[in-house]
Amino acid sequence: ADITEANDGKEALAILQGGGGFGLLLTDWNMPIMNGLELVQAVRSDDQLSSLPILMVTTRNMKQDIVAAMRAGVNNYVTKPFDPKTIKEKIDKVLAAV
Repeated sequence: ADITEANDGKEALAILQGGGGFGLLLTDWNMPIMNGLELVQAVRSDDQLSSLPILMVTTRNMKQDIVAAMRAGVNNYVTKPFDPKTIKEKIDKVLAAV
């Protein structure tokens, strides 16, 4: 699978809006310039990207943060630290629901 990386949410949004047929957005919450929650909101409000599956990865594990991420439109949420098996299971679950 091809993977494209971005340094922050603003760059990620520009890459996504540039096309490329992305199948999944994996984002951290804590990023400079545009954080992950803002990125999710921007993706969900963009007609071309609104159905893109999103998995958020973060150190933020407070219930209100998880609720905020889900309300913003993430398909799933995983807190750090995590192991490769956990992240694979979350990705598989998000992609299976599409």
